[in-house]
Amino acid sequence: MKTLVLLTLAVFTSLVLKAQFDIKYIDKCGYFQLSGGNIESNEDMKRTDETGLFAKNGYFFGLDYNHTIAYGFGLGMNLQFDWYNFNKPAFAEFAHTDQYRIRGKYNSTRWGLNIVQNIPIVMSKDNLVINIYGEGNAGIRSFNIPSIDLYYSEIENKWIEVNYRTRINTMGYLGFSAGIQFIFNNVFGINISYSEVLPSRHSVHYSVRLTDAFDKVSEHESYLHSYFNSKSLQFGLFLLIGKN
Repeated sequence: MKTLVLLTLAVFTSLVLKAQFDIKYIDKCGYFQLSGGNIESNEDMKRTDETGLFAKNGYFFGLDYNHTIAYGFGLGMNLQFDWYNFNKPAFAEFAHTDQYRIRGKYNSTRWGLNIVQNIPIVMSKDNLVINIYGEGNAGIRSFNIPSIDLYYSEIENKWIEVNYRTRINTMGYLGFSAGIQFIFNNVFGINISYSEVLPSRHSVHYSVRLTDAFDKVSEHESYLHSYFNSKSLQFGLFLLIGKN
């Protein structure tokens, strides 16, 4: 993903050599941005042993609003929804289950604040502006596990049914993104960027409910401990507000 972003920046570097840098071009302007793309989970989440989460890469959808204050510097906020696929066959093999039912995915909702620095490059005033930017992110996020039901033979296992359910989980996060925006007619544009959530170790709360052949039920609470960093390549559309 980093390679694609770097290649994109390299191609347009040759174009902007003849363009005009105007650090104040989008000052006092705001913009809404819708973005989506693939998200890559870290190796700890992908592991398929007792310390892994059996996660796979997934996808996301996000909404940002940033306001440029002065000299390209701005503040904003973001909301993003992440979904990570679950490696069902690997988990079923690990659990040695006879039958299983897995519903949902790992999912996380992020609410954060942005600090952004824009470097606008005016290719053709009122027609095309290329904005190279870097953004820091900080906020809180939720994290939920899939619903998992495992079924066993009463001859081979004390518990014939084991159910995993998510609990409310909230944690902090830090991240950054960097990319390039193409602004057309000072109104709308497209965005390509690379984003990361930085490594941080957290605990995810969940419940386990066990039922035996005599319908005796045992339930307890437990935790998954892992790093929840990720990488993503973002593609988006945005609307520029306030540019006369």
